[in-house]
Amino acid sequence: MKKAEILALMDDAEAVYLATIAGKGPRIRALVNLRRRDLYPGPSEIARTQDGTVYLTTSRDSDKIREIRANPAVAVYYCIPGSFHGVMVGGTAQTSSDPALKQALWSEDWRLYWPQGYSDPDYVVVRIVPEEIRGWWNSAPFMLEVP
Repeated sequence: MKKAEILALMDDAEAVYLATIAGKGPRIRALVNLRRRDLYPGPSEIARTQDGTVYLTTSRDSDKIREIRANPAVAVYYCIPGSFHGVMVGGTAQTSSDPALKQALWSEDWRLYWPQGYSDPDYVVVRIVPEEIRGWWNSAPFMLEVP
C-alpha cells in the first residue's frame, strides 16, 4: 500500500472508530473524523498536516478519557465499507489542553457540548501518534512501516 492512499482513506472516511480498554475488554465508539475537509475545514487543515497522527476531541469527563488515563494504548479505525478499504492506526493516546491546539481543532457546531467554546475546560484534544498501521485493501491485508 502507498502511504498516500492510506491518508486519502483517512481523509474520506465518514467517521473514526476509537477502541480503548476498560474492565475486561475493549470499548469501541464512533467519533467525528476531523480530517474531513468538507465537514471540518479548519480542523482538517491541522489534522491533515500531521501525516498519520490522529486528533480527536471529546469531553474531559468522558469514559474515553478515563479509559485512556488507565490504559493509553488505543486503536482507531477508518473505513470505506463499500470499497472494502480499511485502516487501523494503533498507538499511545495523549490528552492535551493546549489552548492553541484546542482552538485550531475547534468547530462552532460543538457549542452545544462546550458552551464556553474552545476555552471550555471540559473540551480536550486526544492525540494518537501511529505506532502500528495495518488494514485491508479490497481482499488483501497490508501493514505499513511506521518510522
